[in-house]
Amino acid sequence: MKKLRFQIRTWNRAKKLEICVRRIAEEVIKIGAEKDCIIFVIDNCSSDSTPKVLKELKKEFPFIVTYRYPKWCKIGEELTIPEEVWKKVKAEFTWWFGDDDILLKDTLPIVWKVLNSEKTKNCAIIHTGHGWLKPHSYKIYEGTVIDFANLMGFNQFIGWVTSVITNLIYRQNKLKDFGKDYITEIFPKYKEVYGATAFPHVLTILHFFAYDPAIVIDYPIVEPMNPQQEEDAERWEKENIGWKYFLVPKALKFMYEEGILKEKLKPGFFKYLNYNLWDRFLTEMIAARLGIYTRNPRPDEGWKYILDIADLIDDPTIAKQIRTNVYLVCELCKEYQFLKKKLKILSEKETLLKKDLETRLNEIKKTLLETYQEIIKPIFEEGWAGRGYKK
Repeated sequence: MKKLRFQIRTWNRAKKLEICVRRIAEEVIKIGAEKDCIIFVIDNCSSDSTPKVLKELKKEFPFIVTYRYPKWCKIGEELTIPEEVWKKVKAEFTWWFGDDDILLKDTLPIVWKVLNSEKTKNCAIIHTGHGWLKPHSYKIYEGTVIDFANLMGFNQFIGWVTSVITNLIYRQNKLKDFGKDYITEIFPKYKEVYGATAFPHVLTILHFFAYDPAIVIDYPIVEPMNPQQEEDAERWEKENIGWKYFLVPKALKFMYEEGILKEKLKPGFFKYLNYNLWDRFLTEMIAARLGIYTRNPRPDEGWKYILDIADLIDDPTIAKQIRTNVYLVCELCKEYQFLKKKLKILSEKETLLKKDLETRLNEIKKTLLETYQEIIKPIFEEGWAGRGYKK
């Protein structure tokens, strides 16, 4: 069995995939770990030059294994891999990589040292630092999965899949404790809820390992090759990923009510880059109703899902603030939409009434735009840097 498997799911990103795989392979060779590592690429039925690129890479780097899925599957949909393929790629640890992410030069030795230490034997998750999310403390921390999700924000800790390395042996042993019947008969109802969200892997990790040991390597280790581009936005809009973000608090509330999460979450759990997730949702609800954002509009259920966050937070002051903001903004948005519809049906003779309505409409729009601008102001540094950590 190998020590580490790099696992990459790819679709129609041949050029980026080549850069991603080549960098990993070169870094593995640098530390002389070719016999202990494997790069496993799952091609999600790409229609570009991906098969050709992979064929050439395999000639150059014999520790690459590939599998082409016979049909395209959407994000979050599980690709079933034949057992004979899994046997070829067995490893103690799995490090998922995005096909547009890159391992930074000379950082693999830091991770490799941790993977080969005693502390990882009973560890569920190892976090490797996102290079863009600064500041970094250049330290290594030990705690539990839920501790780090609360301290760093779930998105920074386990949301970006490339930052996550799982201890496969530990995971398999832990799952055995649940029993085969639980995995095959009970868990599927949870999986159905999690699968509808933007972060099904986060919810699955929390479901099974929330209170298990974790390690954070707070160094810049890996990062996306480029900032978000129009191509990325189109890929995400195709599957309405933005709305799937809203379903995360709905699923978390379900987990809390089911007893999977045993206590309420810290406000820091919902830190999203340099602001709070509930504020991000509020801006999207405002933008959708003012016509700023028209692709995949956010339905009215969005208000409820923001309120779900308030129900999950253990700080009553912040929970109250979230509820107050939602109620106020929601009512203004409703009034704005109502007045817009009323204006359309007024006759030309009702000049005075139209003028009054237009004045009120502009006042509401101004207030909502000012609220929007205030909410989108950054309030955090993006990185974690060990803040709040207590050994």
